[in-house]
Amino acid sequence: MIVVRNSIIFIYIFFSLINFCYSKIQLKIIMKIDNEIITSYDIEKEVNYLKALNPGLSQINKDELLLIAKRSTIKELIKKKEIQKYKKLNLQNPQIDDVLKNLIQNLKLRDEDQLKDYIKNFDLTVNDLKRKIEIENEWKNLIYSRYIKTVKIDKKKLIEKIEKNSKENFFEEYNLSEIVFTKKDGTSLDELSEKIKKSIEINGFENTANLYSISDSSNIGGKIGWVRKNALSDKIIEKLKDLEIGDFSSSVKINNNFFIFKINEIRKVQIEIDKKKELDKMILIETSKQLEKFSDIFYNKIKLNSKINEF
Repeated sequence: MIVVRNSIIFIYIFFSLINFCYSKIQLKIIMKIDNEIITSYDIEKEVNYLKALNPGLSQINKDELLLIAKRSTIKELIKKKEIQKYKKLNLQNPQIDDVLKNLIQNLKLRDEDQLKDYIKNFDLTVNDLKRKIEIENEWKNLIYSRYIKTVKIDKKKLIEKIEKNSKENFFEEYNLSEIVFTKKDGTSLDELSEKIKKSIEINGFENTANLYSISDSSNIGGKIGWVRKNALSDKIIEKLKDLEIGDFSSSVKINNNFFIFKINEIRKVQIEIDKKKELDKMILIETSKQLEKFSDIFYNKIKLNSKINEF
C-alpha cells in the first residue's frame, strides 16, 4: 500500500513539474519553414543570442526585438537547410575556432573561459555560438564554390590605384559600420531613408542595423571593422569625406542595394607598400564584395522557393 501511495505521489509531482515548466516557457509554434517547426523557445533563444552580440538591443521594445529574432531565425534555418543538401554539420571545421577568437576580441573579452561566463547570462553555451558560426562559414564556402568563377576583377584598375597610393606617406583607414537595405514596393527611397534616419537618432546606429539591415553584419550591429580608404569605391569615399567620427552618411546605391555607413574611428597608418601583397589584399576585398552580392541573390531565391507559414 505504501509503495502504491509513493508511486502516486511521484507521478503527481512529475506531471506537476512538467506543467510548471510548460507554463513557464509557454511553448508555442511560431512558424513552419517547409517541414521545420520554429517555436517560441527558438525565438527566445535567438533574442538572447542577438542581445549577447549587441547588448544595446535591450533598449529596443519587445515586439521589434522579436521581429528581428524571427527574421534572423528564418535566415539561419534556410541557409542551414541548403547547406545540409551538400554537407553534414558536425562542428569539425577548424575555421570555427578562428571566428570564435575574433568574436571574443569584438566583445572585448579575455579568452574562451570569460566568454563562457558572459554568455551564461544569456542562457547560451559556447557550442550554441559554434553552431551558428559553422552555418555562416559553410554558407560562405557554398557561395564561394558556386560563384567564384563568376567574379570579375579589374586588376589593371587596382594596380593603378596602388601606384597612385604608393606616392603617399600613409594610408587612411576607417573603422565602419553599415546598414544595408533595399527599396520596398509602395515606399519611396526618401521615405525609407527618413525612417531609418529617425530610428538611428532614437535607437542608435547598431540597433537600427539589427532592425533594418539585410546584411549578415546586422547581427553584430552592422560592424564591418577597419577598411582602408583606397579599398572603398569613389562613391563611398565621396559620402564619407566630410564626416566626423560618430557621424553617419546619407544612403548610397551599390548594385541593387542602398548603404548607410557610420564612421566609428579614423586612423593613419605609415605606408610600407609591398605592391604584390597590396594587390592580393585588394583582390580579396573586391572578391568578397562580389560574393556577398551573389549571396544575397542566392538566399532570396531559396527563400522565395521555401514554404513559410506563420501561426
